[in-house]
Formats: sequence, C-alpha cells, structure tokens
Amino acid sequence: MSKLEEDSYIVDLYYSSAVSEIKNGLSKEVLQETLEYLEENEMYLACAGVKKALDWYDVYAFTFRMIELDEYNKDDEINLNK
Repeated sequence: MSKLEEDSYIVDLYYSSAVSEIKNGLSKEVLQETLEYLEENEMYLACAGVKKALDWYDVYAFTFRMIELDEYNKDDEINLNK
C-alpha cells in the first residue's frame, strides 16, 4: 500500500466512523470538539476525516430539512384545495 493510499484509508476510516456516530445520535457539537482536539494534537489525517463528516452532516441536515419543508408544503396544498 502506498503512502497516499494509506493516508486516504485513514481519512476514510475516521470519516466513516464519525458518520456512523452521527447516525447513532452523536451531536454535531461533540464532533466539532473532537475536531478541535485532533487539530491541537496535530492529527491531520483524522482531522480531514472528521471535517469531511461534519461537511456531510451539514449537507445531510440541509437536505433533510428541505424534504420536510417540501412535504409540509404538499400537505398545505392538499388542505387548501378541500
């Protein structure tokens, strides 16, 4: 395994672990504190994985809210037509 592949593996490992934790209820704030800890300890590959998970969380949360809003608006349209 090359150094690049090894680094990519570490980033992906931290990313998938963090996403798994988010899905199991870990708050975004705790994950941000974890990122700060990793930065302070200069664990940059781990930082990259956790940062990627935080970015994923933001996109996921935004998409989820938009879907909820769309469903809410569809319900209103149905109710207004009655």
